[in-house]
Amino acid sequence: MFRFWRNFPLMVAAGLVAGLATGGFPSSLTTPVEDAMLILAMAFSLTEISFGGLSLRTEARGIGLALLMTYGALGGLVLAFAALSPERDLRSGWVLVAAVPPAVLIVPVTSLLRGNVRSALIADAVLYLLGLVTVPALTVALLGEAVPLDAIVLQTLLLIGLPILLSRPLARWRRIHDARPTVVSVAFFFLVLAIAGSARAVLLGRPDLLAGLFALALLRTFGLGLLILAAANAFRLDRATRVATATFGGFKNLGLTVVLASAVFGPVASLPAIACLIFETAWLMTLPFLFRTSPRGVAEIPE
Repeated sequence: MFRFWRNFPLMVAAGLVAGLATGGFPSSLTTPVEDAMLILAMAFSLTEISFGGLSLRTEARGIGLALLMTYGALGGLVLAFAALSPERDLRSGWVLVAAVPPAVLIVPVTSLLRGNVRSALIADAVLYLLGLVTVPALTVALLGEAVPLDAIVLQTLLLIGLPILLSRPLARWRRIHDARPTVVSVAFFFLVLAIAGSARAVLLGRPDLLAGLFALALLRTFGLGLLILAAANAFRLDRATRVATATFGGFKNLGLTVVLASAVFGPVASLPAIACLIFETAWLMTLPFLFRTSPRGVAEIPE
């Protein structure tokens, strides 16, 4: 029997359509729902890894690759968009997209794509700590204004630290292997529903900017992502490395970006991040098909 609730691309697509059609959750619930679903997906994804023998030295290659993809390839392209933006508020929004750390959802997505989950988690955590430097440094250097760091600290503790703690007792549950695909897919349905719903109202407020923003967001996500994967395949990189390039080169913490942009620069500055959220969701749906050449496949999460 086909169990659609275990089909990751289908659940993400359903969340996107439902969010854009209905407006998602009430505004007071959007952030709590997003955080809760990310924590849930992270905690279940982390049950498959062990932290024994942890060493930053052995993870240096993964951290370096994540840094290159996040701030070199992806950040560099987004800063080019900022330089070309005619409006100061839009320019500020693009700079924040370049400055923030990668998305926490990289870890559960890496799990679904059969990548190196432990390496993804460590690299993500290290880049969040670096975000305490990169975010204020880039915003001050390029915009002349710093952003508050308490949001980054809170995100690091809540969305990385808490799932690690929750994953340890969950890993001892005998049915965790069977439950993990369902929990992660359902969590992403509600996560995408919340993200897409909150994005709709803001985007409709400036219809004159949509075409340009969507074109840049498409280039930033699918254009760069496919180029990175083509290069990874040309160099015959192993699967785990290809997954890392596709995820760290494709996903930023855009929820945090929207919050910082709105608070510091105003609602227009949040539009680049919101436009990118739409295309990151579509990229999220696409990745399982790009990596379905695995012997076990990932188009539908393996049993």
